[in-house]
Amino acid sequence: MSVDTYARKANMKFYEHLRYEGAEILVAKNLVSQAAGVTLELKKFLMFKWIKVHAMLYGHST
Repeated sequence: MSVDTYARKANMKFYEHLRYEGAEILVAKNLVSQAAGVTLELKKFLMFKWIKVHAMLYGHST
């Protein structure tokens, strides 16, 4: 997984643009087509922030 807060110069044609609660999320198109579900987990402690992405792929039980 890659997280970038500055993506102005990146080639965006390989990503789906999703908006959720004021945030713009870029997801790789190949993940969108293969995923049955995607969960984002955001955590914050003092000045530190974490993001976890859990993707459930078609044909996999866990």
